[in-house]
Amino acid sequence: MVDARGLEPRGVTRPSSILGPRTVTLTQSRMSPSTTDAAELEVSVERLAGSQAQLTVEAPVAEVDRAVGLALRHLGQQYRLPGFRPGKAPAAVVERLVGWEALRQHAIDDLLPEIWARAVAQANLEPVSNPDVTEVVLERGEPFRFTASVVLRPAVNLGDYRRIKVSVAAPEVSEEDVDRTLEALRQRYAQLEDAGQREARVGDVITAELTMHHNDEVVGTPGQLQTLDLERGDLLPGMADQLLGARVGEPAEVTVTLPEEYGRPELRGELVVITADVKQIQAKELPALDDNLAAIAGHGESLTELRQFVRDQLTEEARLEGEQGQEAKALEELVAVSRVEVPEVMIQAEIDRQIKDLELRLSASGISLEQLLASDDKQLEQLRGERRQPAVERVQLELILGEVARREKLQVSDQELDENLRRIFSKGASKDSRRRAREPLRRELLLGQARRLVAALARGESIPEPVDG
Repeated sequence: MVDARGLEPRGVTRPSSILGPRTVTLTQSRMSPSTTDAAELEVSVERLAGSQAQLTVEAPVAEVDRAVGLALRHLGQQYRLPGFRPGKAPAAVVERLVGWEALRQHAIDDLLPEIWARAVAQANLEPVSNPDVTEVVLERGEPFRFTASVVLRPAVNLGDYRRIKVSVAAPEVSEEDVDRTLEALRQRYAQLEDAGQREARVGDVITAELTMHHNDEVVGTPGQLQTLDLERGDLLPGMADQLLGARVGEPAEVTVTLPEEYGRPELRGELVVITADVKQIQAKELPALDDNLAAIAGHGESLTELRQFVRDQLTEEARLEGEQGQEAKALEELVAVSRVEVPEVMIQAEIDRQIKDLELRLSASGISLEQLLASDDKQLEQLRGERRQPAVERVQLELILGEVARREKLQVSDQELDENLRRIFSKGASKDSRRRAREPLRRELLLGQARRLVAALARGESIPEPVDG
């Protein structure tokens, strides 16, 4: 007898043993569509604590025959069998050469994901983790059997969300708010005039070559030419005050403590010295607060019309802010009146998502997660610990909103989904990427509907309760 280990595999990794627990990743099976898909599986579900369940699944003997037949065909194509062209060896020869254990393992690897997916659908379950599978039995002439432990989407004890009442704060815009915005417009359209050799004053604009030192070492590129507005609030804290009195041709030294949100993590909170070689000082000439400002800004023909435009804009911003605050408060009330036990696997998955999100944002600034952790003297586990409570709250809210969507029979149509996909993806995006995004996006849109419904009910809007059937 020829040992299968002596055969030449064609790009195939020998499957691992099935003894002991295994985690099934729900990837697409290599099996062709089953002719026995309509056959009922025997599925027994035992609910356990912590949203866990243990399933005992049994599939008909016909499924085993189909899986073994397909495994023989696959293995016959993947191995070079002496005396036969690839894929042309009789099934009995293939089995004799590769051995029953290898054949059975191949059949299990193909059949298990398919039967698991059918069992979950038949039992109407919503797993939130991949199953840990044990006690797998696949033998000729016997049903296919296995036991699987899995974490399910937890039950939500939804409070009476239709009785939540949260009003929207009325938008308030004072004349002082309008005045501040008009002053900002004057600053935006100011004309700059060279101030000659006089010292820098409040409101001036300085052009200078800046060199930053940290512990007597130059940080970044020395002599960077920058324009600094001494009246704007986007300079480093304390920098504008120390530049008052500076003159052209006289380098000025500025000592500041870098803020915690500074772009380079390793310098956050550090004391640095900035040398400013002043090249030019310019004075700002602000446009008069009159009808001409309206013409410059392009909003109306008079100062009265400009003031009204500004007031309308500020009122709209205040209205949107009030609506956002009302929705946030309504959702807080929703969580307060509802109960749900968030499974640990969902918490860890949300923390993983947040960490990945953070990595992407950091990489856009040329910073790695390792650099951030080193600058804050943290370990990854500490960062994960800090993210735990926000992760719990986010998953908790999503589970509750999902139950609201189910109770209210909310739906996202395929047309709405396709329209959103078109907005998100460019024309060059692959069909596969669009396909993978469909269901996650559908769920996000559904949760958005639930959020808006809860907020609308809290505002006192009349929304009919869903009709059964």
